[in-house]
Amino acid sequence: MGKNNTISSVSLEFIRTIQDFSQYISHQRVLGNAEFILSQGSRETMNSWGKPRKNVPPFFSQGPKNASIFFVDSEGSFFNGESGALLVKILKAMQLTPESVFICNALDAASIRILVKKNQPKILITLGQRAGQLLLNPKFSLEQFRGKFHSYDGVQLMPTFHPSTLLEQPGLKRKVWEDMQQVMRRVGLSP
Repeated sequence: MGKNNTISSVSLEFIRTIQDFSQYISHQRVLGNAEFILSQGSRETMNSWGKPRKNVPPFFSQGPKNASIFFVDSEGSFFNGESGALLVKILKAMQLTPESVFICNALDAASIRILVKKNQPKILITLGQRAGQLLLNPKFSLEQFRGKFHSYDGVQLMPTFHPSTLLEQPGLKRKVWEDMQQVMRRVGLSP
């Protein structure tokens, strides 16, 4: 019971702190303090405080959350259809199985961030441009930022093409295999 009271007390104190901060910022605006700049995301968070989140996309995932490799899928197809069958082939070539990796959709960056912070996988692999841009926030095409490791909350992230793109453009398979070989070396699998 003491533990719940402590968690409850901390939660209430956190809420009060956020509310105080929100009031402070509002007061600074009223005073005309133009030096105080907030990001758009911070303003949206403050304006929505205490209100239910709207239009939050559903978050789907599959596999063990303690897996050392996380995939973030731009299309949410996971291991279904032709692109799913191709992903299974890629995993097999990497000496992995669908049951040994965690995969989730690339619709809700907040849910992905929470999972990554909580589980600290060794590697994140984004499949497709939308997944890569969601986590890395580059303004350019996947072709420009794939093929090399990036850092995402202290975890190495490798962006690559989605298997559905490989079905449309088979010439890109070599690039994806090169990306996966880099991943394999990082996690200690022999390419």
